[in-house]
Amino acid sequence: MVKKLVIFVHKWLGVVLALFFLMWFVSGVVLYFVPFPSLTQAERLAALPPLQLPADCCLAAPDAAQRAGLRPTGGGEARLGMLGDAPVWRMLAASEAGAALRWHTVDARTGAVVPPLSDAQAATVAEAFSGRRAMGTEWVERDQWTVPQGLDAHRPLVKVLLDGDDGLELYVSTGAAEVVRDTRRAERFWNWLGAVPHWIYPTVLRQFPKAWHHVVVWLSIPGVLLAATGIALGIWQLFLNRRRWIPYQKFWMRWHHILGLVAAVFTLTWMFSGLMSMNPFGVFTGRAVDPQARTQWAGEAPRMVRGPAEAVALAAAEGLVPLEVDTLRMAGQAWYRVRGQGEGVVQRLVRADGPEATVAQAVPDAAVLAALQGLRPGMPAPSIEQVTQYDGLYYARHHDASTSFHRPLPVWRAHWAEDEVTVYADAASARIVMRADASTPWQRLLYNGLHSLDFAPLLARPALRTTLIVGLSLLGVALCITSCVVAWRVLVPRRRRAARSSSATVRAAEGAWTA
Repeated sequence: MVKKLVIFVHKWLGVVLALFFLMWFVSGVVLYFVPFPSLTQAERLAALPPLQLPADCCLAAPDAAQRAGLRPTGGGEARLGMLGDAPVWRMLAASEAGAALRWHTVDARTGAVVPPLSDAQAATVAEAFSGRRAMGTEWVERDQWTVPQGLDAHRPLVKVLLDGDDGLELYVSTGAAEVVRDTRRAERFWNWLGAVPHWIYPTVLRQFPKAWHHVVVWLSIPGVLLAATGIALGIWQLFLNRRRWIPYQKFWMRWHHILGLVAAVFTLTWMFSGLMSMNPFGVFTGRAVDPQARTQWAGEAPRMVRGPAEAVALAAAEGLVPLEVDTLRMAGQAWYRVRGQGEGVVQRLVRADGPEATVAQAVPDAAVLAALQGLRPGMPAPSIEQVTQYDGLYYARHHDASTSFHRPLPVWRAHWAEDEVTVYADAASARIVMRADASTPWQRLLYNGLHSLDFAPLLARPALRTTLIVGLSLLGVALCITSCVVAWRVLVPRRRRAARSSSATVRAAEGAWTA
């Protein structure tokens, strides 16, 4: 009875999901080599013009926000750069109490809010960014390549088509007056075969995050059940059928069984880990740091005694060509981070408060220790150490800073043993870069490990990891092809196929007779 039920479930789930499984395996291989379009930090900084600050420039970010009537975030996220010939602050802030956070551009000399860009102004920004001529513009709230929620604070956007054979399109934020995404024709083509089908990511669905989340979860759950019942049936046939290990004589069923025995386990782990990527029913806690902890990390707002122009001058004196300045706050200290070009894109931190104009590559160790020790008031002091190598929780798939999945080293690690909370802080950016708790190792294993094979031995051997992912995926494709054929034969039984064949023969004979 149990076996009949398992066969019934596996058969009809296979009929419904066979094409989905084939799509997931094929698109997964494409996605592995061609990620979803994004503008990396290195690409953005490399396209920025040098900062040119007049002698009387500029307002500090808090003063500029106050004059503009903006309410910045708790961390005071603000970046000083150029808009044409004018220095501007780009601020993530609310225009009024209770309003959503959005990016605004503020004149750094007067504190006046710069109006949202027109199409022509957005085209000028894109031309300056790319060094190419704009061929056309389109106003978009969201489209296939800008649908993720991370761009919500930048909307609306202007899509600018640039000249050239690669079909480059840049998306310009009208509020931040800067490029926030780039795509090319080949990248878009491969993503239609990769990320879009793999993540069930069409704009019509993805623009509704909750609906998209439920669709992916409730497709994955029966997918896990299908793979699990397939393993159960394969094991039953292999070890409990005394007549023969492979009981099927017909070609497609025989190969479905053989490939299932080889590929079923990693098919199940990939389906299950794909389900875990959606954090179904909140089984994992988030890795983001809560706003209260960020406020505690920042400390009391200090009195800033240096302006951004002085910080830029001090950084330039050390051989840096300044491109952008942003503000950092930690343990009651305020710093300017001046990013620029030296040998590659580098940075200098300049103390904005205090009697001395300290210039450094990272905030002092004592300040980081003080911030970490005061991060969770009421808890016993954490154990703190500086780590120079990735560990089981804090790691990167690529060591190149130009990629989107990059985490800096060295970092400070603070661990509270009482509730298994660990925080990683980067002294070079004066920011918390990751938070982990008791559920994080499980998420690391059940999602990152099983789905992307992000295990330390394989991360250290990228060629082997790529070979395994591609090879196992191709086995999965072969299994899914047999599944699709078997599913078709279930839906179109032999008698109907034979009837269609006879009908076709009769029609052909009649046609030949009339001719």
